[in-house]
Amino acid sequence: MGFVWMLAGLAGGCAGHPAVIQVVDYHAPSDVKRYQETFDEAYYDVDDQGDVHIVLRRQAGAWGSGEDFTQVVRIKSVWRHVPGRSVSHRSAVNAQVSYFLVGARTGESFEGAGSVHLKVNKKGTKLTATLDQALVRPARKIGSDESVFTKAELSGKIEARRDRRQVVRLSNDMERTFGPQTANR
Repeated sequence: MGFVWMLAGLAGGCAGHPAVIQVVDYHAPSDVKRYQETFDEAYYDVDDQGDVHIVLRRQAGAWGSGEDFTQVVRIKSVWRHVPGRSVSHRSAVNAQVSYFLVGARTGESFEGAGSVHLKVNKKGTKLTATLDQALVRPARKIGSDESVFTKAELSGKIEARRDRRQVVRLSNDMERTFGPQTANR
């Protein structure tokens, strides 16, 4: 319940952040809610197979429950759109997407997939990306039994700087916090 109040306080967004993500909450069909989250940290790296890994982080102060919390979005491309060579549409699934909400005593991960369009500058130091229609559902939980979302859709604009160390560190932090995914989810 605490995270619901936290998200309600974050409905506004502002320019100048490396990433702005819109969250559409489909918790109840008759009550669709929209949030805009701003992330001050955005990092990316490219692995040996050419897959792009993007990690966004926002550390927020206390909301609703009085508990400090952190939001992390992790995006991993599984294939890249090549203009003029591959058919691409904003609904084409080409990325795994995870959305983590973590507090001192509670946390929840949402996992799914969506479309990400990527462009890296010539020096390979900066990435711009658009995330479209990433559908995520509850996957792993710490503490509370109630889910913040039963189904949510993420989309947004990202400007990330290349930093392998931060990508690995933040990804590993989330995996340590939540433990491994189980096959039946």
